Amino acid sequence: MAISGFGGGNCQMAAFALSELLPNKWRHIGVIIADITTIMAVIIGPASGRLGIEHGNWQWNFWAAAIAQFLSFLGLLFLYFPPAHPYGIPIHQMVKEIDYVGGILFIVGAVPLLIGIVYTTIFPSNNAHVVAPLVIGFFFIICFACWERFAKLKHPLTPTYVFTSSHGRDFTAPAIALGVVNMFYYSSSILWPTMINTFYTDGGADWRYGIALSLPQGFAILTGAGSLAIFGRSIRNWQWQLTGSVFFMVFFGSLLALATQHNKSLMIAFVFLSQTGYGWAIYLAIAVSQMGVEHKDLGISGGISGVVRFAAGSIAAAVYTTILTNTTNTWIMKLVPSAAVAAGLPESQIAALMKVVGTSALAKEFGTKVAAAVANAVAEATVHGIRIVAFTSLAFGVVGIIASACCKDVDAKMNNKIEVYLENTEMASRNRNH
Repeated sequence: MAISGFGGGNCQMAAFALSELLPNKWRHIGVIIADITTIMAVIIGPASGRLGIEHGNWQWNFWAAAIAQFLSFLGLLFLYFPPAHPYGIPIHQMVKEIDYVGGILFIVGAVPLLIGIVYTTIFPSNNAHVVAPLVIGFFFIICFACWERFAKLKHPLTPTYVFTSSHGRDFTAPAIALGVVNMFYYSSSILWPTMINTFYTDGGADWRYGIALSLPQGFAILTGAGSLAIFGRSIRNWQWQLTGSVFFMVFFGSLLALATQHNKSLMIAFVFLSQTGYGWAIYLAIAVSQMGVEHKDLGISGGISGVVRFAAGSIAAAVYTTILTNTTNTWIMKLVPSAAVAAGLPESQIAALMKVVGTSALAKEFGTKVAAAVANAVAEATVHGIRIVAFTSLAFGVVGIIASACCKDVDAKMNNKIEVYLENTEMASRNRNH
């Protein structure tokens, strides 16, 4: 998994490597093309994964990806020849001048920080498993920031001028918007499967129907991305497109707080509309962040944007999962005992009942009437958990809307200029560096 993650982190740079080969006016389309297989995986993955589990051939979900990746590797090996010296200096000199200290400080800080955040879903917030990694991680991240700011580096990983350009409107604002948009994706990706499993498929028993209900989210992202590719150039006003799509995503995503056991159609509509906004916003945010730096800094902006995107997603997943679990469990303790007693269970058996809530032993030991009452109470408790997560995502979403509104319009940069030509084409002579 670690090796796969390392490779995936590098592969996300395709959104930048591909789009620089196209005219700037098609930059947003290039980003979508680079990510099209991810969109397909979001649509197909839930169905193929569950079918693989049910039929015992789940390994093909990995084999199919491996085959596609190998074909991609061959294509890059034989066809992709970008300029070897984008900074105009020899490789051996660049190797000597790389900011190794900054890289080590960031890795040593980011890894325990993310571990601590993930551990919040397993341990109490005051547990040493949570506190120690967070303290260590924050310490080294602060050291990294100080090193990047005050050390005299020829090629820092995070140059200060990238963040401060136009008071942060060129790159910092779209990077923040990108992170928040990805955070909002995780709220829907946690809440919608929870609704499917708890409300609509009898705890996952009707898995075929669950597969069908998983499709709107993926198709919505495809709809949003496709709409950006088709209509984005005609609408122009890119920063307001970004602001509008983020608002659209946040508005309908926050309305998931209205979820109950009985309004499935309404929730499907809200999920589809919110994720359509996400599909438009996420790829536009990447494109706008690219246009906020000089081309020589495109790799830097890509790395920073990638870190922001996936770190924000990891943080959001941990926060949402913790809130959903804790809130739901709190309400289960409040609602289940009274529901069981109302269904005829003696109060003396409540303690034993609580130990088997959510297991197959519930109906066997306490009867179908009590089990049905408990299931209804658990569903109601889940409603409370979903509501708090939706409100939390709204708070993040407001930050994203503000960041989007602060972005500069990049319409003047959306021209016919092509930043880079492949060295194995007749246009290679137009490259500034080779």
